[in-house]
Amino acid sequence: MTIIGSGPGGYVAAVLASKKGINVTVIEKGPIGGVCTNYGCIPSKALLSTAEKIETIKESKRNGIKAQFNGVNFDRIMSRKERAVNVSRKAIKNLFQKHGINVVEGEAQIISSDEIKVNGDVIKSDYMVIATGSEPISLPDVQIDENYILSSKGALELDQVPDSLLIIGGGYIGLEMAYIYSAMGSEVIIVELMEKLLPNMDKDLSAVAEQMMKRKRIKFFMGSKVTEVEENNTLEVQIEGKTEKSIEVEKVLCAVGRKPTPPKSEIDIVSEKGHIEVDGKLQTNFEGIYAIGDVNGKSMLAHSAFKQAEIALKDILDEETKSFSELIIPAGIYTHPEMATVGLTEEEAREKESEIEVGKFPMSATGRGSSTGERMGVAKVIADSKSKILGVHLACPGATDIIMEAATAIEKEMTAKELSELIHPHPTYSEAIKEAAENVSGESVHSG
Repeated sequence: MTIIGSGPGGYVAAVLASKKGINVTVIEKGPIGGVCTNYGCIPSKALLSTAEKIETIKESKRNGIKAQFNGVNFDRIMSRKERAVNVSRKAIKNLFQKHGINVVEGEAQIISSDEIKVNGDVIKSDYMVIATGSEPISLPDVQIDENYILSSKGALELDQVPDSLLIIGGGYIGLEMAYIYSAMGSEVIIVELMEKLLPNMDKDLSAVAEQMMKRKRIKFFMGSKVTEVEENNTLEVQIEGKTEKSIEVEKVLCAVGRKPTPPKSEIDIVSEKGHIEVDGKLQTNFEGIYAIGDVNGKSMLAHSAFKQAEIALKDILDEETKSFSELIIPAGIYTHPEMATVGLTEEEAREKESEIEVGKFPMSATGRGSSTGERMGVAKVIADSKSKILGVHLACPGATDIIMEAATAIEKEMTAKELSELIHPHPTYSEAIKEAAENVSGESVHSG
C-alpha cells in the first residue's frame, strides 16, 4: 500500500495497515505530520493555551487574587509552541519506525491506477490512499503573501505580536486567532460577510461568540467584506457592505476557508469543484484508490481523517464497516468559553424535519457555573417529533471534551428522554446537557 501524505489521515492509515501486516510506503513532500501537526491543530492549541492563561491572570482580580498582567515574552511563547510541534512530529516518526513504515520524501505524481512517480522512481502498489490535505483560500483582491496578508500558518509563525490585526472571516479559525492575539495585546477586528459569527454553526453558538468578542473588546463587522488591502508602512483596508470604512492595521489574516490539494495525477480523479470524489467507504472512481481527509472535501477536521482512515482500511480488508457520516462528527472551537457541536443546527433541522423540539439551558444556571462565576455559555439539544436527537450544541469550559457524550447519543440514535435519564456528576457543566435534554419536553427541574 502506498499512502500520499503523512497528516492525520495518512499516518493513521499507515499505522493501521502496518498492524494488519500490509507493507506500507508513505510519500511526503513536506514535514511529517502534515498541516495539523505543523501549521494547524497542535501549534494553534499551544498558543490558545497560553492565551487562556493570560485571560485568567487578567480576570484574577474579580476572584480575589492579587495578580497583574505585565505583558508577554513572545519569543518564549513561540518556542513553547515549537516544542509542542516537535514532540508531535517526533511521535509520528517514532510510530513509523516502530511499525516498519517506509517514508519517501518528495512530491508524488499518480501516473496510473496502481503507479506513483516520486523523485524519478515509480512505486507500484495494490492499494493507494490519497491524504494530501488542503490549503488556505485567498480572496481575488486579497492574496496571501505571509508577510502583510497572512494565512493561519503565517499567523502561527509571527516573530512579534502585531499592534493591530484585521481578520477576514468569522469562522472557527478567525475566532481562535482573534482570541490568541487579543489576549496578547493586539487590537483585533473581524470582518465577516455573513450576518453572524460562526456562520456555519447553530445560531445560539453564534450568539455566544458575539458576546465573547464584545467582552474581549474585539470589534466585528457583519454583512461586510474586504475589497482592497493597500500596502504602505501599514495596511489600509477597505471595507464595504453594512459597514463602509477604511481601517489602517499592521497585519491582515485571511481566514475565509480552505480548499483541497489533490496530488498531481495523470488519471482523472479530481472533480470540477477541486476535491476528489469518494463513496461512503472513501473509495474513488478507481478501484483500489482511496482519498481520505481534507482532500475529499467531506469534513475538514483531523478527527474526521482519523475515522476515514479506519473506514478505508476496513474496506480494503473486506471487513464490515459503516459508511462515513458527517452527522456524527463533532467539531470544536478552543476559545473561552469553548464551543462544540455535533449533528444538525436548529436551522438545518427545521429544513429537514416537519416538526422539531428544542431544549436549552444556560451554563450560568448550573452548579458549576454559579460556583465559578461563568456567565457565558449554553447547552442546546435538538430532537425530532419522536424525541430522537438530531443535534447538540455547547458553549462552556471543556465543551470540546464534553461533546463526546452528545456524539455518542446521536450515533446510538438515543432520544432526548434517554439522554436526560443519564446520571451526570454534580457540579459540572455537563449537567447542562441533561437539563437541555429535559427541556426538549419542558421538564427541566432547574428551569423553574
